[in-house]
Parts: sequence; structure tokens; C-alpha cells
Amino acid sequence: MPILDQYGRPIPKEPPKAAQGSLPVWRPFAGYPSRGLTPERLARILREGAEGYLAEQAELFLEMEEKDALLFSLLQTRKLAVVGLDWRLEPAEASRQGRRVLGALGEVWWNLPTEDLMLDLLSAIPQGVSVVAVAWEWDGLLWRPARFRWVHPGALAYEEAHDRFLLVGERGEAEPFPYGAAIEHRYKARSGLPTRAGLMRSLAWLYLFKHYALKDWVVFAETYGQPYRIGRYDPAAGEEERRRLEEAVRSLGADAAGVISKDTEIQILEAAKGQGPQVYESLIRLVNREMAQAVLGQTLTSSEGDGGSYALAKVHERVRIDLLRADARALAKTLREGLIKPFVAFNFGPELLDLAPYPVPEVEEERDLESRARVLQALQGMGLALPEAWLREEFGVPAPRDGEAVLPARALQERRPRGMVAGQAFVDALADRLLERAPMPGLPDLLRAIAEAQDYEDLRRRLLALYPGIPFAELAQLLDAALVLSELAGRLAQRQDSGLDG
Repeated sequence: MPILDQYGRPIPKEPPKAAQGSLPVWRPFAGYPSRGLTPERLARILREGAEGYLAEQAELFLEMEEKDALLFSLLQTRKLAVVGLDWRLEPAEASRQGRRVLGALGEVWWNLPTEDLMLDLLSAIPQGVSVVAVAWEWDGLLWRPARFRWVHPGALAYEEAHDRFLLVGERGEAEPFPYGAAIEHRYKARSGLPTRAGLMRSLAWLYLFKHYALKDWVVFAETYGQPYRIGRYDPAAGEEERRRLEEAVRSLGADAAGVISKDTEIQILEAAKGQGPQVYESLIRLVNREMAQAVLGQTLTSSEGDGGSYALAKVHERVRIDLLRADARALAKTLREGLIKPFVAFNFGPELLDLAPYPVPEVEEERDLESRARVLQALQGMGLALPEAWLREEFGVPAPRDGEAVLPARALQERRPRGMVAGQAFVDALADRLLERAPMPGLPDLLRAIAEAQDYEDLRRRLLALYPGIPFAELAQLLDAALVLSELAGRLAQRQDSGLDG
């Protein structure tokens, strides 16, 4: 009984003929729908896209990314955050056959243009879907993916009955991609049809309003941004003088020079000042913040924002960590289903599909190692034993090999508690040290009375009983010395905790 793919088709044991060395090259005619875009036309384009006709919607989304510099930057940041991760391959199981499949894939995988492939597949974030065609070649030992080509999303049509995207030909015919002939990656920003899942559907209206404001701002600057040049002539001036005055006024705009009669006058009026530019600028700022919020999940790392700061921005990662994890996991699943499983089916047989290795992205949240080291140092000063192997793994410090040169350890300094822990320990032991260095009659009895008193009234009675035997002048000097030593210990602890002591 044959093994079937997700659409109920038998999985072949070798690539389809259409995918052996060839790639689809057709793309739809570019209609540039962003030119003269209106709210009515945008609504129609989005409605047709939701119904599965992606040509105009896809072309519009590509133009939006191309024409809006901020939008391009935000989407590139989102995509490159995933592409820039470290990836590794893990076997599906630890059996001999599983390691064999992993070894064969490893010979091919690390020679593929994976960064370009991932970037093409991540076009699904704005579009909702991205398809990359695959050409397979036989090298004498293995079927290997030889070339990839991004399929223009306008050449796709959605078939809701089978939940799949079809390739639309030049004559309008729509055909499904054969198994292994294409990698299909979807981005699901919301529930519902995949044709409505891309981020650009949420950004399209913001793009429209932003570029309306930008166009009006340019018109405003052209009309009111330049100073007016007014020529005045005497009513008795002749035709020649009026003509020369007009030429001089016009030439001031380009040459800033002109020759006129002394009986005529040129006056330059400053451009009108009003709230026009501030309205456009405020609208564009608002739209930019909304775009950043939609693409990156926050605004502080994409612009300074209102009241934003570098310190607040450092709280966020470049891309919010949950979005990065979701993008990376979705892409890993697509690569396994659309590329690695066909590789296994064509080279080891469809019955071994479950042994397809897993591509694993290494997503690690940035940690403040300096603060963590201080906490561990304080815990160690309190007597907590820390395993060296765990510390090396935690901070990424390898153990030195035999005979390897190492930097000398600051052994004495590292064994002793430092900072707040050491300072507090010094102050706690200060009373005993002072008693040892400066013995004083009556002081032990005074300290014992303070320690044993049940309440303030009890302490008062004990102090009155001890009053005749306490040398107050010597006690005042001792307390002054103790306060000075305590303050010095606190200052040293602060310098050690801040790293200022070298």
C-alpha cells in the first residue's frame, strides 16, 4: 500500500520529471497597483485576495515593501533575525538507520544556500504564503536539491477545498505542485484563510494613509515652503521695464540674481507659517509606530518613540523573543516537511519518512552575565558551593586542556567574599574586633545588657544600673572609630560591586 502525502497523493520514490533539473519561470504581468491607489481600489484588491485571487494583492504587497523604507526595514529585521540564528540537524531517532539518514543529509545540507532559501520562505510573513520551487539532480549516489527559485506569489491561486496553493500558468490554468517540487511556507498571523494571514493586510491601510499624508506634505512644501518674490513697478513704466522685471523675478528662483531698473522694486515675502506640516508629521509618526507594533511586536527598538529611551529599549530584544521563536519553529517545520522529507523519500524510500532529521534553530534570550556573576558571587560568599562544571557551562567558559596556556587566576581575591557580602560580614564582626583591640572596663556588661533586654523599659533599668561603671569619653571615641570603619567598608563594597576596584 503506497504512502500518501497530506493531499492523498502517493509519495514517489524519485523526484517528479517536472522537477528534475527544471524550474518554473513564469510570473504574472506587473500591473503596479500602488500607482493611484485609492481606498475603494484597495478594498477591492483585498477582497479579491481573500477569495483566492492573489495576483494584484501580491503585487501590491511587494510594492509596499519596496516603496516604504520603514516597512522594508521592519520586515528585513524580522526575517534576518531568523536567518541569522545558528541551526543544527538532529536525528529523528538514535538508531543506526537514523544516524545513516542524518549523515547523508549532512553531506548535502551544509552546501545548500540555506540563508537565501530561508529569506525567500520568510516572505510569507508579509504575504501570508511563500513558495520556493526545487530542482533535483542525481549525482550518482543521491538525489540532491540543486537549485531553488522563489515563485512570485501573484502566480498562485488558493484552492480552499484541499487547502493548498496552485501554480497558475500563462493561460490561466492552475495546477498543484508535485510532491517535492516546491516548498510551501505559510505565516499564520491570525485564524482563518491563509490568503488573509499575512501582515500586509493589516498594514495596507496604514500604508495608504501614510502616503496620502506624505503626498500632501510634499504639495504643501512646494506651495508654501518657498518664499514669494513680488515685483513692483511704477505705473508710468514702459513695457520693456515690466518685461525685464518679470524676468528678474523668475530668475531669482533659480539664479538668485537679476537686473532691473532703479524705478522698479522686488520684495521677497517669507512663506506662510501654520500647523500644516505638524499635522502631516504627526500622522506619519503615528502610522510608523503602528507599523512597528504590528511587525516587531513593540516600538522601542525600531524608533525612539514618545518618551522612549535606550534603557527601555534594552528591555526588548531586537525582535520580540516570542515572535522570533514562533517564526523559527514554523520555518523549521516547513524545511522538514517541504525539503528534508522529500530528500529522505527520494533517497531512502517513503517508508522511512519518519526518520527525516529535524532542523533545530538555536534561539537564546540575551542574558546579563555581569549581573548574574555578581549574584553567584554573593551566594558563594554566603557559603553556597557552586559546581565548576555548571559554572563553565553557564558562562560558556571551556575547561583548559592539558598543557594549554591559561591566564593566572586571582586566587586570593576570588576566595574571599567581596562587595556587599564582605562589607556586611566586616561590620557584623566589628564589635568583637574592637573589644579585642581596645578592651574597656564595663563595655562587655553594656553589650550583654543590650542583647538580653526584653524591651525598652527593661533596657533602661539595666543601663541605669550600669551607669556608674561606664567610661563615656572612651566609649564615644570607640563608637567614632567604629562608624568610620563601617563607612569605609561600605564604600569599598560599593566599588567592588560596581567593578571600580580593578
